[in-house]
Amino acid sequence: MAWQPTPYTAPLLVAAVASFGFAVYGTANRSRGGHALLWSFVAVAGAAGVWSLAYAAQLSATTLGPTLFFNRFVWLGSAGLAVAWPAFVFSYVDRTAWLGRRRFALLWVVPVAVAAAVWTAGVDPLFYADPSLVDAGGYRVLSYTPTPALLGFVGYTYTVNLFTFIVLGYAAVSRDGVFRRQAAVLFLAGVAPLALSAAGIAGVVGPDAGFIDFTPIAFSGTSALLAWVVFRYRILDVSPIARDAVFANLSDGVVVCDADGRVVDTNDPAEALFPDAELGVRADDAFDDVPAVADAVTDPAADDEFRVTVNGDDAPRFLTVDVHDITGPGTTRGGTVLLFRDVTERETLQRRYRALIEKSPNVIAVCGEDGLLRYVSPSIERLLGHRPTEIEGRPIIDLVHPEDRREAQQAFERAFDSAEPQSLTHRIARADGSWRRFETVIERLFADTGEVVITATDVTDARRYEQRLQVLNRVLRHDLKNDTNVIGGYADLLRDHVDEEGDPYLDIIDRKVRTLTHLSDQAREIDVALHSDAGRAEIDLSELVERLCESLSSSFPEATVTVSVPESAVVSADELLESAVRNVLENAVVHNDGDDPRVEATVVADGDRFRLDVADDGPGIPPVERTVFSEARETALEHASGLGLWLVHWIVTESGGDMEIDTREPTGTVVRMWLPRAAEERE
Repeated sequence: MAWQPTPYTAPLLVAAVASFGFAVYGTANRSRGGHALLWSFVAVAGAAGVWSLAYAAQLSATTLGPTLFFNRFVWLGSAGLAVAWPAFVFSYVDRTAWLGRRRFALLWVVPVAVAAAVWTAGVDPLFYADPSLVDAGGYRVLSYTPTPALLGFVGYTYTVNLFTFIVLGYAAVSRDGVFRRQAAVLFLAGVAPLALSAAGIAGVVGPDAGFIDFTPIAFSGTSALLAWVVFRYRILDVSPIARDAVFANLSDGVVVCDADGRVVDTNDPAEALFPDAELGVRADDAFDDVPAVADAVTDPAADDEFRVTVNGDDAPRFLTVDVHDITGPGTTRGGTVLLFRDVTERETLQRRYRALIEKSPNVIAVCGEDGLLRYVSPSIERLLGHRPTEIEGRPIIDLVHPEDRREAQQAFERAFDSAEPQSLTHRIARADGSWRRFETVIERLFADTGEVVITATDVTDARRYEQRLQVLNRVLRHDLKNDTNVIGGYADLLRDHVDEEGDPYLDIIDRKVRTLTHLSDQAREIDVALHSDAGRAEIDLSELVERLCESLSSSFPEATVTVSVPESAVVSADELLESAVRNVLENAVVHNDGDDPRVEATVVADGDRFRLDVADDGPGIPPVERTVFSEARETALEHASGLGLWLVHWIVTESGGDMEIDTREPTGTVVRMWLPRAAEERE
C-alpha cells in the first residue's frame, strides 16, 4: 500500500509515542497515588496514543479503503478518551460519587455505543455521508458530509469536556500552592485540543478542501504539559485529597501538620530525626532546633524546598525539606506535609570536593556547549587576577590569546565529541593585560550532559625556567666549549711557533678571547635580568628611544640613525626595558656588514599598546634564528648565535608584551616590540 507524507504525520507520531510512554510509566508506577487516579491517567494516555497513531495512519493512506479502515481505530481512541478524561478529572478532584457504577454509566454508555456501531455498521453512512479523498495541496485527505449522528456525538463530547473544564477551573481558582498549578496545567492541557479542534471545524486552520481533525495533533503539545504536571508537580505521587495515607515503609521522614500547625501524623524515620514531633504538638515545639521547618508550617509563603542541619548522635545530619500544602475548601490551607530526606553523605562529599576545588593550585572551570563559563574556581583570582563572578557567564574563548584561539576552539569542540580528554598549551589573559601560559585539559563532565570540565595549570614559570636552562646549557656545552677547544688547539700550535710565523695564531687567539669575553658579558647581563628583583615601571618609550639612538650615533659615527617617535609614549614595562632596547639598536649596527649602516627606530600607537620598530639594512637574521624565537625553544642544531635577542625576548615577555622578527626587502631586518600602555595612557 502506498503512503503519503503530510505536515501532520510527525506531530501525530510524537503525540503517540509520548502518550504510550505515559501509559507505560503509569503502569510501571501503579503502587503510587490513588487507584482511580492512576488507572484513569493510564486510560487517558493510552486512548490518546491510539487516537494519534491511528490518525497518523489515516492521513498517510492514499486510497479511500485504507483511510476508512484506520478511521475505525480513530473512533476507538476518541471514544476511549471521552470516557477516560472525565474519569481522570473526577478522580483528581475527588468526586468519587461520579465514579460509581450508575453515574459513571452516563459517561461511558454513549462512547461505547458509538465505538460498537463504528466497528459493526461502519462509519459510512453512519457518520460520514459520501466520503471521498480530496487534494489538500500536495496530499489527499478525507472529505465527507457529517450526519446527524456525528453532530450529536460531537455535541455530546463538547458538553462533557466543557463540564470537566469548569471543574478543573474551579479547582485552579479555589486551591493554592502546588495544587493550583496542577489544576491550571491540566486545564490548559484539556482546553488546547478542544480549542484547536473547534478552530479546524470553523475553517480557521487547516486546508481549504477536506477536513483535518486537530484534536490528536494538539496532543503533541499537550504531552509536554502532561509531562510537566506528572514529573514537576508529581500528580501521581500526591493528590489534593489523598493525604491521610502515609506509607510506613517510606525511607524518608514524613510529618503531617493540620491547618492549626499541630502534628497529626509521622512515620518512623521522622520520629528518629525529631523526637519532639509527637502527635498534637505544635510545630514551633516539635521543630524548636530548626525554626525554618516551623516557619514552613505556619507561613504560606515559605519555600517549597530548602535545607536544614540537625544534630545527630555522632555528627550533624543534613536534610532537604520538601513542603507540600494540603488544600482545603476554598483557598484556605488545610495543612502541610513535610518530607525530610537525609542527604548527609551527599553533602559531605560535595563539601570535600568543593574544598579540593577551591584550594586547588589550578584553575578549574565548567563550560557549556554554548561556550559560556558556568563555574570558575576561586583560584582564578589568585592566578590571573579575575574574580569568578566577573568571569562566569562570559565566553571562555575571550580569555585565550588571539593566536591560540583556533586551536583552543578545536580542542573544545573535540571534547564534546570524544570521551577522551583533550590537552593543549595556550596563553590566558591576566586582569592586568599580561599573558600566562597554561597547560589545559578539557573533558566531558558527564556522558549525558552538555558540559565540559576544564583544568588549567599555569606553566609559565616552568616553561620560562626550562627555556632558560636550555639556553644557558647550550652556551656552556656548545659555544663556550667549542671556543675553548679552538683556543686550546691554537695554543698547542704556538708551542712550536715562537717566531713571526706564530703571529696569525696569536690573532686567532685574540679574536676568540674577545668572543668569549663578549659572550661572558652577555651571559652576565642575562643573569642579572633573570635573577634581579626588578618590577614594573612606567617608562616613556619616546624619551628612551631618542636617548639611546643619540648614544648609538655617538658610539658609531659611521652609522645613520633615524628616529620617529610621538611626543609621549608611556608604557608599563620591566625596569630592564632600557637594556633590551639598547641591545636591539646595537645589534642593528654591529652585525651590519655595510660601510654605511642605516637604522630606523619608530614608535607608534597600536590599540592599547605602543609598538617599537627597529629596522636596519644589514644582512638579516637567518630563518633558523627566527624559528628559535617563535617556537621559544633551543636544540643542539637550532640555536641563536648570540644571547642578545634572548635577553630582549625575555624582558619584553616579562613586560607583558610581544616580540616579532621580520625580514626587510631587499635586505635587512625589522624587530618589532609591543608594550602595554601605562594606566594613565589608557584613560
